[in-house]
Amino acid sequence: MFRFPRAASRRRPDPAVGSLLAGAMAGGIHDIYGHTVTYVPEDLVFVDRLFVDLRTEDGFVGDEFTVQSLGCLIGEILVRTDGGHWSNTRRRGAREDTMLEVVLPNGRAVDPIRAAYDCAGGGEDVSFIRFRQLALAS
Repeated sequence: MFRFPRAASRRRPDPAVGSLLAGAMAGGIHDIYGHTVTYVPEDLVFVDRLFVDLRTEDGFVGDEFTVQSLGCLIGEILVRTDGGHWSNTRRRGAREDTMLEVVLPNGRAVDPIRAAYDCAGGGEDVSFIRFRQLALAS
């Protein structure tokens, strides 16, 4: 029998979690909005619009799971389209709360989950299209 409450684990997630959460979000987007995510850069236009639609005067409507899953969707586009891979290795200069990053062929490691949190937190000028362009810049 477990004693509750249990302390949260500080263990870093398996990199496969990024792809799994992206897939769950893609399924939800299809079920709710009718948009089929194909993991191509054009899907980022839809994600940008989705963040605008989910933002109200009181803040972002989605919960933490939604934000993390949308971040993973952004990351999975970088993985499938741009040759990146998910990593849970903490890199020098990464934020303390970074759990998963996408490492791109140019050597740059980016945190799409953090980008999603930044956008949900009111970053109206945040664009995931621009995020991808900066990530791929040499």
